[in-house]
Amino acid sequence: MKKHRILSVPPIRFGIVLALINGFAGMILAPLLLITLGIAFTATESGVVIVPKIFPTVPWFLAGGLAIFTPVINAVGGFLAGVLIATVYNFSARWTGGIEIVLDEKP
Repeated sequence: MKKHRILSVPPIRFGIVLALINGFAGMILAPLLLITLGIAFTATESGVVIVPKIFPTVPWFLAGGLAIFTPVINAVGGFLAGVLIATVYNFSARWTGGIEIVLDEKP
């Protein structure tokens, strides 16, 4: 078993990986947002319409727009968070020596 230390993490590459993970999570979240926001926008409470029916397609349009842009917003946020996390780790690894991991060498 060998001990290795992670002394630095490339911030841009880590940001890209986290952007892809968060973008994928946003793709899973988007249909749920579309359904729940669409129901909430068109719901009635004991016969009283919560949202006026003057523009009946606007609430669904807003819910659809949010559902479409959710993966993009998550990906951009994931990239920025990944770059920030990797930069903070690189600074702290200089002072602490980094994270030590133990790897087993099996053929």
